Amino acid sequence: MNNLLKAAAILSIALFFSCKGNQNSNSTTAADSTKQATDTTKTRTVYTCPMHPEVVSDTAGTCPKCGMALEPKS
Repeated sequence: MNNLLKAAAILSIALFFSCKGNQNSNSTTAADSTKQATDTTKTRTVYTCPMHPEVVSDTAGTCPKCGMALEPKS
């Protein structure tokens, strides 16, 4: 039983350090994050009715079929 506890503790520690070691691989620089923010502002927002998805508009407003507020399409 004591050997099983030791093995579990070693495996837990190894798993902790293997997951913790690669934190900086997905980091971005300030220039990259600025570029991403600029790229996102160039995308066009499309609005649609929650009840009538065939109703699509470039601007927020109301649905001509039911009068509900148009919501940004995700």
